[in-house]
Amino acid sequence: MDLTQVLPEELLADVLRRVAPRGLAACRCACKALLGIINARRLLRTDLLPHSVAGIFINFHSEGLPEFFARPSTGPTISGRFDYLPPHIGDSQYRGKIEDHCNGLLLLEDYFENYYVVNPATRQWNSLPPHPSMSKSGEIDADFTYQEYLIFDPTVSPHYQVLPISNPTGKWKPEDFGYNRALDELDTVMEESEWPPSVCALHVFSSSSGRWEERSFIRDGKAADTIADMRRHFDKHYAVYCRGALYMHCITDFIMRFSLSNDKCQVIKPPIHGELGECPKLHLGQSEKGVYLASICEMSRLLVWVLDESCGQTNWVLKHNSCIPPILDYDRPILGPWVLQDINYEYLKERKDHTDTEDMKYLKEKKLQLNSSKEELVEEKIEWDSQNDNILHKEDVVDAHGNGYFDILGFHPYKEIVFLDVSMYRGLAYHFTTRTGL
Repeated sequence: MDLTQVLPEELLADVLRRVAPRGLAACRCACKALLGIINARRLLRTDLLPHSVAGIFINFHSEGLPEFFARPSTGPTISGRFDYLPPHIGDSQYRGKIEDHCNGLLLLEDYFENYYVVNPATRQWNSLPPHPSMSKSGEIDADFTYQEYLIFDPTVSPHYQVLPISNPTGKWKPEDFGYNRALDELDTVMEESEWPPSVCALHVFSSSSGRWEERSFIRDGKAADTIADMRRHFDKHYAVYCRGALYMHCITDFIMRFSLSNDKCQVIKPPIHGELGECPKLHLGQSEKGVYLASICEMSRLLVWVLDESCGQTNWVLKHNSCIPPILDYDRPILGPWVLQDINYEYLKERKDHTDTEDMKYLKEKKLQLNSSKEELVEEKIEWDSQNDNILHKEDVVDAHGNGYFDILGFHPYKEIVFLDVSMYRGLAYHFTTRTGL
């Protein structure tokens, strides 16, 4: 029986108000009538959605699969293996990397450039059709590379979008060993062109239509630089989706803001360092108050800015500028409940032809080291809960200076917490408002 045809809309809305947020999210996917009622009356409130962090997916350059860093759960667990996706050719399971994420969904790419949008909590997934920018002959434009970004807001719609955004490809110089004239020869006119262009034509995939559609974003304001300046940088950068817009961290550190409501794009300059000194690398993320940038300078000095877009202006407001305070003793083996799922170790262990490789020997040694540490620290209370924000005890911390370097993993999406790694040896959650390690 279709209740949307039997019950008055007011009565049905009153019933839906009593449903838990998880149930409301499921109802939105049941039929268009329920979707319309829930969206029109804003029944799925963002403040009622779960704000805990279940774990962190990490891509390692040296590993074939991403790892999942999380607290073990007694209930249904999230697996980072993705063994429900189509297996790699000649292999028993999927192999690939995480390209992007947004509000609980992941965008994955395998080693044959096939893309999948995955909900790791439910194990539901969809494959994307080939991108229209790829010619029928399979050749890729040598002047530009594409980075795919995922857009999803469950409080607005159950559907997602994927935006592949192009960037000028880095070129080898004639004196470089890898120089290829056919691929690296420069077009003088193109090199002097401004970037981004006045009109950014993109192909956008929408799960509601199931196909790629062309959209043009008109640039509002000045360009950031020329194409020649863009080619000097090779690092991959990230994006966040916030308040109906995609903020893309571009090469040379400017931010591109793509507004999906009016199809406009805007260049946002990075924070002016000036007296703050040069920061080697900026990390874009989303947290409690919107869009943030962070950087580690001088090994342990953390700088954090938040983007202020009030009154029609864009300004970066400095939130934190000081050295990270004492942390856990670097030489002390601390695990707590947050551990890696050992996905690459288990994968190699299952493959008989890899049992004696150097990779397997290395992973075995790390596995033994971790297991012995777990046994020694059964009675330890050193753990972090994203809900309770428990702070480290004084007896568990030492001065961090000289004990390695920090790198930024990302931001807590709902609290002003940045996730760090210390010399790729351990994880740290740092509350940059209260300046405490968690």
